Amino acid sequence: MFQLCSVISLTALLVLSSGCGRERWSDNALQYNAYNRSKIHLSPMVTLVEKEFTLCSWVNKMLPGEDNFWIFYGTHSYPVFHMSDDLKSVGVFNSSVKLTREPEIQMNEWFHTCVSWNGASGTTQLYLNGELIGTGKTAKNAQVPANSELFLNWCPYANGVFFGGELFKLQFYKKVLTADQIGSLHRQGICSDVDQLYTNLMTLPWEYFILHEKYRFNVQLVRVKCGSDHSAWNLLYRQGFLGESISGKMVDEMKSRWELLKEFEGHVIDESRIEHLIHHHDF
Repeated sequence: MFQLCSVISLTALLVLSSGCGRERWSDNALQYNAYNRSKIHLSPMVTLVEKEFTLCSWVNKMLPGEDNFWIFYGTHSYPVFHMSDDLKSVGVFNSSVKLTREPEIQMNEWFHTCVSWNGASGTTQLYLNGELIGTGKTAKNAQVPANSELFLNWCPYANGVFFGGELFKLQFYKKVLTADQIGSLHRQGICSDVDQLYTNLMTLPWEYFILHEKYRFNVQLVRVKCGSDHSAWNLLYRQGFLGESISGKMVDEMKSRWELLKEFEGHVIDESRIEHLIHHHDF
């Protein structure tokens, strides 16, 4: 969680960043087994794909082979989008993305990827570590089937093959992120909170997936190892913040991603509330 501990200035925050700044449960990756799919029960208030979207995540391929799909959205007869962990099989609205260069994905190494779609033009773009590696074309203003479902670790066309790797900071955006924005998400590193700059564009933040997956039998939470040169609070280290005292407005801005979780409206978001929601709701 976003905790300020007893910090009253950014000078103190810099000193303590390796402590309270790195104790958030959302700094764990989701590690999947190789035997079970994971269905995400979306809130009725969530629309993943409308006129445009961007999907981004850090991905760690841990099983050999092709067609290990880490995400799928759609119906059994019509895929809205799907992505394999080698990025050689990526499709949006039943149209394949054509690679402009061969993606070099190493086993057991984190990489960052994004796929975006613009409904007005029907243009799809695929990125690997901040670089455009593929494009595609779909019908303009394609529509999502009403009974579409979201799955992690599985795709119905993969014939019993599962992802079996790790995901971190999987997030959906309601706009097409620019190349500069996507590049920044990668360049700042896996431990960065640069994604906080785009919370007003998010449809589903990473915490949503942690909430839904945290207690599944086929998922383990694994701490992401961060070097000392990256802090989860590094958004606050920008020049404009240095020397300022932490204000209530600043705290609210750091928590803004929670405002997207409308199903929790009216509740104070803290660790005990999250535990209660998980144990008493059918996610």
